[in-house]
Amino acid sequence: MACLLRDLSRAGRLLAWALAVAAFSFAQISHDLDSPAETAAALAKKAKKAVKAGDTAEAYIYYSEASALQPKKRAYRARMEALQTRAIRQSKSSVAGSAVSKAGSEAGHHELAPHELSPEDVFDSLTARDMANARPLEGAQRLKPRAGSQEFDLTGDARSLWDTVAARFGLEAVYDGDYPRGGERVRFRLDRADYRDALHALEASTSSFVIPLSPRIFMVAKDTQTKRQQLEQTLTLAVPVPYSLTSQELMEIAQTVRQITDIQKIGLNSATNQIVMRDRVSRVVAAQALLRELTAARAETLIDIEYLEVTDSDMVQFGVSPTNQFQVFYLGHFLNNAVTLPSGITNLITFGGGKTLIGITAAEAQALFNETTSSSRLLYRSQVRAQSGQEATFHVGDRYPVITSGYFGAVPPNQQGQVYAPPPAFTFEDLGIEVKVKPFVHGANEMTLSVETSFEVLTGLATNGIPVIGNRKVKTDARVRNDEWTVVAGLTDSTRAKSISGIWGFADAPILGPLFKQTTTNRESGYVLIGVRPHLLSLPPDQIATKTIAFGTETRAITPL
Repeated sequence: MACLLRDLSRAGRLLAWALAVAAFSFAQISHDLDSPAETAAALAKKAKKAVKAGDTAEAYIYYSEASALQPKKRAYRARMEALQTRAIRQSKSSVAGSAVSKAGSEAGHHELAPHELSPEDVFDSLTARDMANARPLEGAQRLKPRAGSQEFDLTGDARSLWDTVAARFGLEAVYDGDYPRGGERVRFRLDRADYRDALHALEASTSSFVIPLSPRIFMVAKDTQTKRQQLEQTLTLAVPVPYSLTSQELMEIAQTVRQITDIQKIGLNSATNQIVMRDRVSRVVAAQALLRELTAARAETLIDIEYLEVTDSDMVQFGVSPTNQFQVFYLGHFLNNAVTLPSGITNLITFGGGKTLIGITAAEAQALFNETTSSSRLLYRSQVRAQSGQEATFHVGDRYPVITSGYFGAVPPNQQGQVYAPPPAFTFEDLGIEVKVKPFVHGANEMTLSVETSFEVLTGLATNGIPVIGNRKVKTDARVRNDEWTVVAGLTDSTRAKSISGIWGFADAPILGPLFKQTTTNRESGYVLIGVRPHLLSLPPDQIATKTIAFGTETRAITPL
């Protein structure tokens, strides 16, 4: 009953203090002391005595009144905030116990197996409030101590060690209400350490952890799971990620971060392409550092691609080209007829005489020796820039419409009026050269290229009104060295033809045969080569020195200072 009355008394004093602070803004309060500064100092002394006596609620009220009287004195407000949790627990212990139990149940989460990768399992659903509270890491409270390093060789209890170390760096330590007084004496020795190394080493020596309250004040509490949940600051942090990462890669990265750091809540803001995390500062800082390492910029490459087509043609025609057609005319006089010859007749040979005179045109022959040589060279040169593991597409040419279906039927004879004809359906074909490249950088000197090239042109032929498109396509994977040409595909086309024409029977004669025939030979050859040459523009992440992430253990995470 005495404890209950004492708790009610403290709760009543807390309520009375809140009313007094509200009245202070409207009226000036008269005090027996000379000035507000002296009044605040006196209240601070009473608060220190209450802390020594273990009356945290009493000390909280005194520090609150001192902070209200002298707002510019940040030390009063920092000590008040440090004692707030303990004061509420003393005044309403049962309510605080249920709140701690609820916080512990919310902190737990189901551990996902590596193969259970789906957006619903990996990313938590973020509320509008989480999005609004997301801010850069600089928003967390940080200490601003005196610069330089210090050497320590101290022996004493935990509080005396913390006070001495804090004073060396121009800081001030306040303690949680449950932090023990006196206790076992500890020897603390450290050479040439800055404030971070000194405070982290003292945390390990005294089983404590530090919570920054202001640039010059920090609170010390026992390092237990309950105390970390109650006192450590909770932060919602937004980390931008590159747009080049696929959704599968983002899920794998988020799953890795969750398993290593045991982050409480992590989600993806697809509108801004950011990963939002919410948990205690010690976990959020480690998760952010790990996330930046896993989403580091990939290696970039510039790939030269050349499509070379060379065609050579040589046609030779030689021999004798005789006339294989003869005209016969009757030149005799029969029944006193008039003899006429067609115009343009030359080389006429006659046989017989009188009524049996016959004329035959004489054969003509031409000696032939012709040679036609042609050579063509077609070169397409392109450059493609791509990231390691990402596919880049490059197309040069036209998009040609090709009809795939349509109505071409005749109008029935008994049909009157206009006949409805549905519009044709067509697709667009990419004519020209199209290159798809996906590089995989293995280091500073080598990479694997997955190259897919296609070259499409109109052949000039058509089937049922649909043009025929010639296509040459190559798909291959090749391991190449940096800044060196490599042929990834080649095609050779060679044609040889020979034709003989002449007078039948005479062209095949053993000796006189060449005088009655002509020979034509045709030789054609074509070469198609596809070469690539990669240029590494930036080093891959495995060639860049990574940052060491100080995380601590699973039960004792390192608090950023």
